[in-house]
Amino acid sequence: METQVPSLKKYGTLSWLSLIIGVTSFFLVFVTPTRVANTGSAIGDSITLGLMVIGSIISIVGLLKKTEKKALSVIGLFLSLSFIFYWILIIVLLVTGQIPFAP
Repeated sequence: METQVPSLKKYGTLSWLSLIIGVTSFFLVFVTPTRVANTGSAIGDSITLGLMVIGSIISIVGLLKKTEKKALSVIGLFLSLSFIFYWILIIVLLVTGQIPFAP
């Protein structure tokens, strides 16, 4: 009679990679000294958009794996989507009149 050992979930490479890409994407969008998104540079926007897509895909794959814990992948997914959150924030601030529409 053999007993089965329950599979232990742990944070794998995908979870850590999604978190690192998410934090990088967050810094490139929101932190002023490292901001490359929305500065008028097509290369900076392409880098940010690419990181967002790659980070989201890696986070979703990490969430679908049954052998990994989910917390780092969820945090990485939210941080990877910071480019979308930035534009939602800008639109809300424009509509409410908190920031001016024209210079």
